Amino acid sequence: MTKTVHYLDAGRPPLRGICLVVKDRDGSNQHQPREAANGPFPQRPSSRVLSEAIPLFFIARNSNGFWVAREAEGRSGGLFLLKQSALSFAKKNSGSSGCATIFLAEAFELDVANCGNPLAAWLEKVFRKVARLIPDYPPPIPTGRRIFKGERP
Repeated sequence: MTKTVHYLDAGRPPLRGICLVVKDRDGSNQHQPREAANGPFPQRPSSRVLSEAIPLFFIARNSNGFWVAREAEGRSGGLFLLKQSALSFAKKNSGSSGCATIFLAEAFELDVANCGNPLAAWLEKVFRKVARLIPDYPPPIPTGRRIFKGERP
């Protein structure tokens, strides 16, 4: 299945399999770090690092360990069980010209409609409901001194 993408420059040669680890000249990360998993999304690298004509997908795990792929402009995104499935989603949604992918070390949640695996989305909902039932810290186990025969309590 080929999907026509209208925001790409047709005059550019197709690129395949680009994976970027973007660092600035001083060695710091180009994108802005987020405070929390639901915080602002990382910014696209500057045009001197990555052309605007190349679609960019961010891929990372969410708080429950599922793989999340999201297009940088927020046009599409999906939740997946496998890393390879997230990469295939990015490749399929980028059109015939290919795309750039940035793997993020920190977790992020999918903030667009899930166009990925419906089973992963269902499992995500189940995990969230089960997680609400489990306390953050287990209750203390009472450990009293055992009273032996002949002793007074």
